[in-house]
Amino acid sequence: MDNSYITRIVVQPYAALRSYSAHEAVTASHLNMRALHSLEALGLVQGEGSSRNRRYSEEDVRRLRRIRRLQHELGVNLEGVEVVLHLLKRLATLQQELEETRSQVAQIQSSSWQFSGD
Repeated sequence: MDNSYITRIVVQPYAALRSYSAHEAVTASHLNMRALHSLEALGLVQGEGSSRNRRYSEEDVRRLRRIRRLQHELGVNLEGVEVVLHLLKRLATLQQELEETRSQVAQIQSSSWQFSGD
């Protein structure tokens, strides 16, 4: 008796949630401390904790890198950076809503095909 078994191994990178000190955040984003404080004062990035022990998430660091790229590589001023970040956030929201709508339409179509086949 030939019993064949297929084993599937799924490898996914472990993504530990990391938080950065202010110094680590500016180092990782290639900014300086003054820029970090200015961006935080403008509300473009938010850390957590007290002012002495401020911590920044991976998302905060990605946002800092994006801000730096917009400013230094593309020449966008802070007002423009704020607009771009707002538009990117809105775009992500709309994409999520579109995917949810597509999923709902697919479910409705699937249900209607099942009923029409009876």
